Amino acid sequence: MLHNVTPGPMITFEHPTFILEVAAILLLASCAMWITGMLLAKQVVKVLRIPAQLFMPIIGLLCIIGSYSLGLNIFNLYLMLPVGIICYFLIEMGYPIAPLVIGVILGPMADENLRRALMVSQGSFLPIFQRPVALILFIIIVWTVISQFEFYDRIKKKVVLFILRKRERSTAGSAETNNSGEKTTD
Repeated sequence: MLHNVTPGPMITFEHPTFILEVAAILLLASCAMWITGMLLAKQVVKVLRIPAQLFMPIIGLLCIIGSYSLGLNIFNLYLMLPVGIICYFLIEMGYPIAPLVIGVILGPMADENLRRALMVSQGSFLPIFQRPVALILFIIIVWTVISQFEFYDRIKKKVVLFILRKRERSTAGSAETNNSGEKTTD
């Protein structure tokens, strides 16, 4: 993606020093940000005094400049407006934007690797699910999706009640009799 470095499992083989370099850069950047923050904290607070009517157009202009400079393509500007409006409404409805961004970034890689796996398995999904790691990940994904529905809560309550009743019956039965078969008072 960036500088011909594609995130994923092959990053340590294709660019062996990349992870260490990124960690060192993050450490240096954190130190530089701390120093800058300590020196400029009082001045940056003054930005909050700028009225929103003046501040929002500046942010909008910076968004337009950033969108265009990403690929020097006018299509990015046309794409920015509907995506911004959709994201605004998603935020207003309480949807988190982070999963959407992660999906946009990781989606093409997942599609490419799924296509590659299907080509190797000659179009069959069965070899993909014969690996334990893939099967566990698939189960986690299905559970995550199902747990968002209302009927999942009802099923979960029934299962928990069933387990509690079973536990009560087993503890009540063991409290009545001990190993010799005599009844106890506890």
